Amino acid sequence: MTVRQGSDRASHSGAITLPLSEGESLLDQLLRHDVDLPHECEASGACGTCVIVVREGLESLAPPDDDERDVLDKTGSLNPGARLACRATPNGIGRALEIEIECERAPRISAVLRGNVLPVALSARAARHIAQQLAKRGASAAVRLAVRAAGCSGFSYRVEYADRVEARDKVFESRGIRIAVDPESLPFVHGTVLDLVQEGLCRRLRFDNPNARTTCGCGESFAT
Repeated sequence: MTVRQGSDRASHSGAITLPLSEGESLLDQLLRHDVDLPHECEASGACGTCVIVVREGLESLAPPDDDERDVLDKTGSLNPGARLACRATPNGIGRALEIEIECERAPRISAVLRGNVLPVALSARAARHIAQQLAKRGASAAVRLAVRAAGCSGFSYRVEYADRVEARDKVFESRGIRIAVDPESLPFVHGTVLDLVQEGLCRRLRFDNPNARTTCGCGESFAT
């Protein structure tokens, strides 16, 4: 199995070749070889964060069932080779399989939020940083992500440590961290992935937000 990945991924770049095993999902095989493919629903086939694109050897995989097709439709993926790595299993037909993983983020959508809520997620770097901060605080129950009408582009992000989760909050869990989002902010940030970037001697959170049409240079504000 050949895996091609974008150069923005921390673990690998370019193409790597891995052995292909039958009877085991591609997600399990990739994780076993330290390819950190997101799988926010713990490989239950419900979230769509483990979408891959099969460039060659699609016949080497068992065909998708109706549940997998439904999830792929919700992610907005139009590529005919798109599959969920957690549901795609080699069938013993064919000898070569080439897949592509573009980057570490939740799937993008262009539609306005109407019922289907994409998860808010953390990159591995952001999760490690936030876990360290939560450990120092001790009592915090979650991290709160919100937006406010401010900033040079119209809206600004706010990330705070929350001592409790409100009943109205939508709560996501990513890499062991609970993320609370209030209902007013949810349409503006669902599907966002928080990453931690190093700029000189400073570190800051970066927001990969599929709902933002424009983002200011500082990365702290956006417009929809």
